[in-house]
Amino acid sequence: MLKISRSTNTIVTTIDDLLFEDHWHYLDVAFLNHLWENEWGLSELFPLPKENSINRKKDISTSDIAKILTFYRCLDPRSYLNAVDWFKTTACDLIIGIDKAHFNDSRIYRELTSIEQQKEKIEQWLYETLKERDNASMRMVFYDLSDSHFEGTKCELARPGQTKPHGFKSKRVVLSLLVNSKGEPFSWDILEDYTADVKTLTGNADKWVQKFGFEKMTLVFDRGIVSDDNLKHLENSQKYQYITALNKNQISGVEGIKSERFRNFTKETLKKEIISIGLTKYDDDTYYEYLGVDSDKRRHVLVFSPGLLETHRKAREMFIEKAIGELEREKQSLLEAKKSRQVKPTEKRIDKILNKFKVNQFLSYRLMSTVLTKNSGSEVQTFDLVYERKTEAIKKAMLTDGIWMLVTNICETTEPAEYRFGPRELIKAYRDKNRVEEGFKEVKSFLKFQPTFVYTKEHVRAHYTICILSYLMDVSITNKLRENCIEGVSSVNKMYRILERCEIGKLGLRGDKSRILKLTAMTNAQKNILEMFNCKYLGMNNHLKSIGIKKM
Repeated sequence: MLKISRSTNTIVTTIDDLLFEDHWHYLDVAFLNHLWENEWGLSELFPLPKENSINRKKDISTSDIAKILTFYRCLDPRSYLNAVDWFKTTACDLIIGIDKAHFNDSRIYRELTSIEQQKEKIEQWLYETLKERDNASMRMVFYDLSDSHFEGTKCELARPGQTKPHGFKSKRVVLSLLVNSKGEPFSWDILEDYTADVKTLTGNADKWVQKFGFEKMTLVFDRGIVSDDNLKHLENSQKYQYITALNKNQISGVEGIKSERFRNFTKETLKKEIISIGLTKYDDDTYYEYLGVDSDKRRHVLVFSPGLLETHRKAREMFIEKAIGELEREKQSLLEAKKSRQVKPTEKRIDKILNKFKVNQFLSYRLMSTVLTKNSGSEVQTFDLVYERKTEAIKKAMLTDGIWMLVTNICETTEPAEYRFGPRELIKAYRDKNRVEEGFKEVKSFLKFQPTFVYTKEHVRAHYTICILSYLMDVSITNKLRENCIEGVSSVNKMYRILERCEIGKLGLRGDKSRILKLTAMTNAQKNILEMFNCKYLGMNNHLKSIGIKKM
């Protein structure tokens, strides 16, 4: 009775009369909004709302649309057709300060074009920001290409082509991505008229010099992009140093390799035997040898791994056996032919089998004419397929099993001195290229670039930009987790799952129309996350009151 008399906010009720009417995700969205605004300041990169007709302004800004779509792809990546439904399950309207009625499908698709128009500005700003924050992280950058595909008949950017995970697709797009040594992205594109990996690097390299105006940069890229023309172009530009690796079939041509030393090596070869031929230990399964500078002024480092040797040999034998299995079926088909067979079509089928398993150099064949007599007495002209292993070719290939070869234009006299790398640093740099591969993995799987539900050039490009901004949010979290461990938080996805359980609930009383919004009590794990990212304010009374919420 005393409590009731002292406070007008106190109400006498029963648990049965207490209503819990609705709830919305709060902390995961509020946390991402903190990263977007306070960590990266991305809203400043988008134009402020302007008149879009004679007397009407935009109800929701381009920045807000980009922000919401980025959060959506981080937390629940699906089609933009589902974005509005997801939005309604969150407290985005309270956190951002917008009328939820203005976030709708038509607004999303109208703003995608505006988002794409800011891409160049975003790239430039990210480059300058990353360089200012940590100049060392921009000395070495990682570049890679990947592909995705569309279902259906539309998409102006897509072309027929072979995709790495899904085979031939009639609507393929090729994606490029450039990240710094921390995995933070600052340039990306969808490549039109794409033909091959090796032909894209030179054009992009010239574009980066013009766009970012950097003095010098060390570019690390995958062996699939290596060609002599690419390396010469980078060498001639004077702006680039590069670190890459050669394809396996290029290794034997390197000066000073002496591959005969590896003839009798196996997985069980002892460390002392490996060291005795001139290699130096890098780690428990990696050894290296500096081969010096060749006649083209390129520096090579031979890297050998017993584990990789076993992988190479098992893979070769597996593909040879699979090819032989299909050759046997082709042989049986020829010897049971019902109609006469022609030489050229038969050879084409066999060559296709060998190409499929990439064993042309390891298996040879010949067709021997033969005649089959049917029960009716008629004759069928066909062939007997005879094949055999190319023993010498297999032995020659085994000489480079377990070996990969680094190539670079960095030398002992490279200036400035901080751009010089020894063999061990070169190996580490090339291994670190998995950061860009992780980026692609996240863009295409966790962030789900594919399948894509937009088709015009501008919309597809905007979709990729949104995916990259989502990846920027995620890699920011990943880097922080690498620096500081939180018990029970092992990944970005795990962090989102922990934060999403802190929600806003709508509470009321039966028979009373007034309602209040209250935040569920935060767990220790949630508090630890906010403390690590310097955003404890998200759970404090002053901030919650400012957006119309009471703390539980």
